Formats: sequence, structure tokens, C-alpha cells
Amino acid sequence: MPLTPFHLGPAVLLGSLATRRLDLPALCLGSVVIDVRAVLVIFGPLEPPIHGPLTTLPGGAGVAAAVTIAVLAGYELAGPSIERCGLDVRWSRSSVVAGALVGAWSHVVLDAMLYADARPLAPLAGNPLLGLLSPTVVYAGCVLAGGVGIGLYWLHSARGEIGRAHV
Repeated sequence: MPLTPFHLGPAVLLGSLATRRLDLPALCLGSVVIDVRAVLVIFGPLEPPIHGPLTTLPGGAGVAAAVTIAVLAGYELAGPSIERCGLDVRWSRSSVVAGALVGAWSHVVLDAMLYADARPLAPLAGNPLLGLLSPTVVYAGCVLAGGVGIGLYWLHSARGEIGRAHV
């Protein structure tokens, strides 16, 4: 998607629906970091296609591994400081891994529905998801998912369920 924030909509919704299984920061980061390549093609040194090896299921798994390492390191480094502020930072490795993988693969699937240069099943040829849904439906769905996800997150937070969700 040209504006990677659209990917955050489904990520926030999924994270809000599966708070015990998907770490929300890993899910959100995994859903947007794949566009690093697109940014480098549009603004920098990489040559097209915009949707290259990261926009594949294997590429997404590699991105998820990197996101997992980064998020776990961040939790280890920032956890004591956050706890001193009185916030609950309990999490599990499995929820971080699952969140990163679901986030990255959701990005791959969404892009595959929209772009001819996306090859989700690479190294196999073709893109069976291209045109499955119209761009309008995909973009509207992402925005709607984000609104519902934010509402659910707020509801969980108001009930005090967010801090203990990852135990």
C-alpha cells in the first residue's frame, strides 16, 4: 500500500481481538516494517520492483524474525524502566513471535491483493490473490478494521485488561 499506516488497521484489530496470543507492538511493527524496501525504491538506492523479496511469505517470515529479536530486546531493555513508572509490561516470547509473524504476513497478503509485482508465494511464479478484492474494499476494510481495533483496545484498557493480557 502506498501509505503503510493502512496496514496498522488490521494489525490493531487482530491485536485487540487476540490480546492473549498476539503482542500488539510486535504485530504493528511487523505489519509496517516490510515497506522499508518500498521506501528505498521510491526515495533511494534500490531499483524496482517496489514489492520485492520482503513481500513474500518467506520474506515476511524473515522480517518477522528480525522484528521478534528487536521487540524482545526492547522489552528486556525498557522493561525495568517501564515497571518503575507503575506500568505492567508482562509479555511472552510466543506472543511476540506470533504477533510479528501475523503482522508481516498480513502485510504480504494485503499487498498481494493490490499489486501485480507482489509475489506472495515466491519462489513460485504468479500471484493468486491479485484482484481478489478491489482496492477500494481493501483500503476501506483497513480503515474500518483500525477504527474497530482502536475501540476494542480502548475497551480492554478501560477494563484494566491490557497489562495482564500477555501473561
